[in-house]
Amino acid sequence: MSYDLDDPEGYRRAMRGLMWGDHGVLRMRWRNMHQVGEGMWRGNQPSPKRLAELKAMGFRTILNLRGTQPGRHYYDLEHHAARQLGLTVIDLPWGSREAPYVERIEKLIEVFDAIEYPAFMHCKSGADRAGIVAVFYKLLHEKAPFEEAVQQLSFKYGHVRQGKTGMLDHFFDLYRQRNAREPIDFLTWVRTEYDRQACHDGFMASWWGSLITEKLLRRE
Repeated sequence: MSYDLDDPEGYRRAMRGLMWGDHGVLRMRWRNMHQVGEGMWRGNQPSPKRLAELKAMGFRTILNLRGTQPGRHYYDLEHHAARQLGLTVIDLPWGSREAPYVERIEKLIEVFDAIEYPAFMHCKSGADRAGIVAVFYKLLHEKAPFEEAVQQLSFKYGHVRQGKTGMLDHFFDLYRQRNAREPIDFLTWVRTEYDRQACHDGFMASWWGSLITEKLLRRE
């Protein structure tokens, strides 16, 4: 890290990076915050000010779905503010354009069972990675019906399934098709039948959907 967040100038430099380099200025009013279920909420990348607001609202845990990224302004500011506020931040790497890894799904089960609630999960925009992890929260922690859970991954939250981010929908479509042939529990399917490479190879994004997510929205 080439700046000191305890130094006023270093902090201002990091905030400029958050606001302009990470598009934080667009999130000052648009927070894409929604309740997922009992004790769990979702949204986009919080600023230090937003973290203070979440703390005041009673939140105790932050799930950062962008992974461990020391040296990035958003990451360093989030962890710095959380330490000052007494919030727990858990870094969980998730991709918005890749077939899910089984070990990451298994890790979510452990995290959901262990964290202090209420909790707030976020990625950059709160649309794709927050969407798929919200589906897993509904399915694996709340035991919600499949079709109810997958509603967390929808255009309502800014998710575009026609682009490369549609890989996430393709994953759930594979389970839906398999379950239609012969009922099988979702987690059993993940653990015994799901082929990540086949899921990856079987997906193709439409050109116009990719234009939206890659060029216009500049999603991660």
